[in-house]
Amino acid sequence: MDKNELRECQIAIHQLIEADDYENAMPLIYTVLEYYPDDAATLHFLGYIWLMSERTVFAYQMFRRALQEQPGNKALWTSLGRACHELEMYDDAIKFFMKSAELDPEYAMAYSNMSATLVQLSQWDDAEKASRSALDCSPTDLNAQLNLAHCYLARGEWKEGWHEWNKSLGGKFRKEYTYGDETRWNGSKGRNLVIYGEQGLGDEIFYASCINDAIRDSNKVYIDCDPRLESLFKRSFPNAEVHGTRRDTMPEWVEGAEIDARCAIGGLPEFYRHTNKDFPGSSYLLADQEKRKEWNELFKSWSKRAIGITTHGGRKMTNAKGRKLTEDDLKPLLKRKDIQLVSLDYDVEDKIEGIYYPECAENTENYDDLAALIAELDMVVGVPTTAQHCAAALGVNTWCLVPKRHQWRYAQPSMPWYRHMRLIYQDNAEWIDVIRRVEKQL
Repeated sequence: MDKNELRECQIAIHQLIEADDYENAMPLIYTVLEYYPDDAATLHFLGYIWLMSERTVFAYQMFRRALQEQPGNKALWTSLGRACHELEMYDDAIKFFMKSAELDPEYAMAYSNMSATLVQLSQWDDAEKASRSALDCSPTDLNAQLNLAHCYLARGEWKEGWHEWNKSLGGKFRKEYTYGDETRWNGSKGRNLVIYGEQGLGDEIFYASCINDAIRDSNKVYIDCDPRLESLFKRSFPNAEVHGTRRDTMPEWVEGAEIDARCAIGGLPEFYRHTNKDFPGSSYLLADQEKRKEWNELFKSWSKRAIGITTHGGRKMTNAKGRKLTEDDLKPLLKRKDIQLVSLDYDVEDKIEGIYYPECAENTENYDDLAALIAELDMVVGVPTTAQHCAAALGVNTWCLVPKRHQWRYAQPSMPWYRHMRLIYQDNAEWIDVIRRVEKQL
């Protein structure tokens, strides 16, 4: 393979990677490496595919090897920083992003990725500076706009935050749906509007606090939600037409619907939440009364307070490690004879003695079942999860234990979205010390 053939192969590999066709890119990469085992560009391609395939440890090693060949390659330093971010080596990630920016002060990717790491660390002011540097270099950088939005929202600068937030719609983390030739909603009244979920289950519940505002201002509202929320949303928003079809590519109900405009559910606050006074904080979800009776009878039979507990949540990229309570952490609560802890966790691996585990909490296909249970609890305590948002939206007294690293929605002293949610910050304490404080206040 001569140099011209090498160049042609690298162009082909790049095109395949751009098309997310890693399966066909890999044989080409291996062929090139047989002839040029030290080629930095090809090693970079291989590391990138491993990074995208969540084989981050291998990606990290490949980027380091490629940098031995090209220590002045700004893109490689940024890729190494991204791998460090995924490995939760945040200090190294920032160091490598800064190295990339030193090599090229106009390289937007370095600043944009740095801002993402700083957002992950809840360092809002530094994240804003990095986001602005990225946008100075590339004014349409969607990731930098999203990170800047997080910074504004963390400080309660709602109007500016929602403006940047909605620029990110259609990017990697906020998919945009279309149903026909309707336009994206601009807040105008009297339209036939479809509101669709575009993130996680907890996000749909969180932003659903704005649905009644949209119903008030629209001629008709369709809600395209996660199928697990369909019955709960139908009861809670009776003046809307609710369909649990957000994961369907061609929902049948769309054929007979007259839709003028569409709005991602995370886009609603731009029209209704500009200042803290705009947050009513009132409950807006309504659980099934008949299902509630069953749980009420059970909890009464215990002759003690039933307290929901959330012990883990999130994924790796949303700080799952920091959002985890162990059995040792919970000992101060488990020792109490006047309370019964009820698990609201999904995907339970190891059950803790002394906690009641209802079937409807684990991998539930219908959140209506879990909502009925939650509505009958005396209170809910634990780390941020979907169940916590559901509890607060139902009007249940909810104590949210906020980890040191947290999302923008937990960054203020109180939670404006729900008056029934209290935020208790971990800061630099161990979780068991936080639980001890909670136990004393119960």
